Amino acid sequence: MTDSAPGVELLDFTDELGRRLGTAPRAEVHERGDWHRVFHCLIVTLRDGVPTAVLQGRSRSKAAYPGLFDISAAGHLAAGETPLDGVRELTEELGVAPDTSDLVPLGTRRVADNSGEGTLNCELISAYLLRDDRSLADYAVARDEVDAVFDVPIAPFLTLLEGGPPITVEGVAAAGHADAHDVTAEVTLDDLVPGTEYWVVLMVMAQRFLAGKGPLAV
Repeated sequence: MTDSAPGVELLDFTDELGRRLGTAPRAEVHERGDWHRVFHCLIVTLRDGVPTAVLQGRSRSKAAYPGLFDISAAGHLAAGETPLDGVRELTEELGVAPDTSDLVPLGTRRVADNSGEGTLNCELISAYLLRDDRSLADYAVARDEVDAVFDVPIAPFLTLLEGGPPITVEGVAAAGHADAHDVTAEVTLDDLVPGTEYWVVLMVMAQRFLAGKGPLAV
């Protein structure tokens, strides 16, 4: 790790195979389009027997993809962290503190896009599933990160991803806070963080996991 100004987030940057090349401030990594490591976790459950994914509504104050639907928890790995250290994102964003042994690894996926941070965002995503059957009201969201959490039935969501009609989902805004309240939202493809192919793979893997099937990979 290199020295930096107070409050500057440092990331390890790598080559396209994930081999560490150095450490730099997050803004610099994004501006240069360096490859860097990111943690993703999709929480899944059965609601009355229905395979369901828990998605977050990103805070409207976020620099990247404000207000869009995203996977349960995600975040950059800080310099020196390993993929499993990303479990802290679940605690920070949703108030969920699982043991790392509860995470189901799906492998690594490369993504290059323009996320709003710099000219090119090149991520090596370590993706995981987590089975958690708590109700949405029992989450505790970080309000600067997450506006709401939603139950999204996987089957109709896959139909949407394949070009089907919008779906209506139920959620809890400000979950875990005094002003928490139920919300309903209509979801179209435009309401999702971009990456339809990745969304499809995640949802198929979630279905397989909940059905006790394998293999599981992204």
